[in-house]
Amino acid sequence: MLNEIKYVYAVYQERSFTKAAKKLFISQPALSNMVKKAEQEIGAPIFDRSTVPLTLTKEGDFYIRSIKQIMLLEENIHTYFNDIRCLNTGTLAVGGSSFFCSFILPNLIAEFNVRHPKISIELFEGNVKELRTGLENESLDLIIETSVKEDDAALQTFFYKKEQIVLAVPRSHPINGSLLPYQCPDELASKIHTQKPSNIPPVPLSVFSDIPFVLLKEGNDLGTRGIRMCQEAGFSPHIAILADQILTTANIAANGVGAVFLRADLFQYYSIQHKFCLYLLDSPLAERNIFFAAKKGRYLSNAMKTFLQIAGIS
Repeated sequence: MLNEIKYVYAVYQERSFTKAAKKLFISQPALSNMVKKAEQEIGAPIFDRSTVPLTLTKEGDFYIRSIKQIMLLEENIHTYFNDIRCLNTGTLAVGGSSFFCSFILPNLIAEFNVRHPKISIELFEGNVKELRTGLENESLDLIIETSVKEDDAALQTFFYKKEQIVLAVPRSHPINGSLLPYQCPDELASKIHTQKPSNIPPVPLSVFSDIPFVLLKEGNDLGTRGIRMCQEAGFSPHIAILADQILTTANIAANGVGAVFLRADLFQYYSIQHKFCLYLLDSPLAERNIFFAAKKGRYLSNAMKTFLQIAGIS
């Protein structure tokens, strides 16, 4: 039936088979056959051929009204997807941990919003398991994570940047007095994420074997790396407190509870470095990649591509 619609509608517009055939650049017999086919399919005549110009039958009137609804739907579909292409409508759902949702994504979202104010942004804060589930069921378009691997078979990954992990020890702890050569100067603490001091040696992590640690819970990449770095240094850390979020561990440790592994990037956003003595770490685990990721095989919309470009990913 859909194949005959344009022919029937042309006859309706012109009120003449002859005029409609000229408009469509086909012969009048061919046009008549197409209309008859449509009429056979619905089991009723569409046009009253005894009138000049042609008029619609009762069934034909319903048929034409239905055609107009189909044409409007088709136009709406075309307009909608054209708007999506031009970023005039649509939704972009982005997810990350509390750190990324608090400090990294807001700037990117703000810039995206300035460029494309008609695109709605949905921001989801969750753990790694929740973020991966969101990609799988497509409730999330993009996530930003550190536990993502470049060769993950389930994900399309987009490298964002590298980051350093440092050890932060409360200034009140007496161990700092014997480790002055290893401490990062205060004036470099807020810049340590971009200016790793070349003249400051990494601290031997083994010297902290007897002090308590504040760590992130199992399943968090930073918590896992911290434990592994301690084990590399020959000891299992004495865990005083386990927490869910990096800001929580930082605030608890800052009050003198224990040492904590923190991402160096934190100190450019959160002025807490004055409460710590910061130490560089000599382990491959102290450096990690940050990736944006999407579901493997999923079509990357213009909104997703634009967001990644704003993040500096070409």
